Amino acid sequence: MSEPSDITAGMDATASPPRVLIVDDLPANLRTLATILRRGGYRPRPVVSGSQALRAAEHDPPDIVLLDIQMPEMDGYELCRRLKQNEKLRAIPVLFISAHQETREKVAAFESGGVDFLGKPFEEAEVLARVATHLRLRRLQLQVEAHNRELEDKVRRQVQVVTASHLSTIFALARLAEARDDDTGRHIERVQTFAKILALHLHESGAARFSDAFIDTLQMASSLHDIGKVGIRDAVLLKPGPLTDDESREMQAHCRLGADTLGEVERQHPENPFLRVGVEVARSHHERWDGEGYPDGLAGHAIPISARIVSVADVYDALTSNRCYRRAFGHGRAVEMIREGAGGPFEPAVVEAFLGREKEFREIRERMDR
Repeated sequence: MSEPSDITAGMDATASPPRVLIVDDLPANLRTLATILRRGGYRPRPVVSGSQALRAAEHDPPDIVLLDIQMPEMDGYELCRRLKQNEKLRAIPVLFISAHQETREKVAAFESGGVDFLGKPFEEAEVLARVATHLRLRRLQLQVEAHNRELEDKVRRQVQVVTASHLSTIFALARLAEARDDDTGRHIERVQTFAKILALHLHESGAARFSDAFIDTLQMASSLHDIGKVGIRDAVLLKPGPLTDDESREMQAHCRLGADTLGEVERQHPENPFLRVGVEVARSHHERWDGEGYPDGLAGHAIPISARIVSVADVYDALTSNRCYRRAFGHGRAVEMIREGAGGPFEPAVVEAFLGREKEFREIRERMDR
């Protein structure tokens, strides 16, 4: 009697024996292999056709398959290909068995997805050794995959910690910029809410196609639109009267300043969509649909969609807020001014989205001012 195979000898005594699916249309071969495998400490499951094998594998996936080549209805090559096409079964090692030893048969077996080849008549020691080897390789592969997943999780968690730290700093700067010229301190929150409403309306109306991830990213990144104002002097930012030409140029510089600041962080995290969209809205939220905006004079669809949306959200909130140089406009007047800006400062489709949800804007504005 053969000694237990290495893989079964090293298993926990309480663990189930490895399951071996044997596929052969000759009952005598099935009996021989089943006897050999039982003596080796395995749990064989013999079936006589490819269709039975597929059903058995899908119902109770085996640890390894021993597969005859020459079978009626579905030969071993076709069965192996079908196993490899199944997401749940593709990683199971398949050992072909055949009385023929021609090179072309072996090549065809490997090309269909097999990992090894057993010749007939069966030699017990060889059968058990090859089965044990491929089960051991599969076990090691699973251990490597689990280790890689663990490493990926650790890296992901570390990146999240580092990113969260960076984002907290960025949000703090955005809050600092807001606090200098916003009486209520809720401008960022309102613009975030308005931007999400506009993006959802554009998507739901069919005017644009956005993923949920993009809408969430836009909502967060819209808070960064005025982050460059931290670099603008109070004498300009808080001036109660009209700005001179030089002061206007200094005020307009907040777009480039904010985008450049965020761009430095983005270069360290080039795959971070929050930073990418943040750069877009910081730089381009004062561009105009007609090309008369700043800092780059972009027009139409050359302006990032994120900035086109934030532009309307920002202007509505600015119009309905008190500023050091004027009192707030009422909701109705603000709506009319944005309506009149379609095709000029604003993309017409975004204005349409705003007009479709303007009552919601008013409710949010009133609720967040309480």
